[in-house]
Amino acid sequence: MCSALLKMAEGYALVAEGMREMAKAEGATSVPEPKKEEPKKVQEPVEEKVTVEKVRAVLAEKSRDGKTQEVRKLLNEFGADKLSAIPEEKLSDLLKKAEVL
Repeated sequence: MCSALLKMAEGYALVAEGMREMAKAEGATSVPEPKKEEPKKVQEPVEEKVTVEKVRAVLAEKSRDGKTQEVRKLLNEFGADKLSAIPEEKLSDLLKKAEVL
C-alpha cells in the first residue's frame, strides 16, 4: 500500500511539473515553484505512564471475569500480595502481563 501511494505522489508531481511547463510556454510570467519539503519523520508512539489506577482497573476486570487466582499469581510473580506493594517502575510490566490473562 505504501509503495502505491508513493507512486501516486510521484505521478502527481510529474503532472504538476508538466502544467508548470505548459504555463511557461503560454507566456506566464510568474509560476510559483513548489516548496521542497523534507519527508516527515514518523513519530514514535509516546509511551503513556502507567498508573496504579489503570493497573487496578485491568486487574479488577480480570478478577470479575473469573480469573482471581491468576491475578493473585501474577501479583506474587512481582513479589507482592497486593497491588500497592509493587514498585512504580514495574507497573508497566505488570499491566502487559495482566492484559494477556
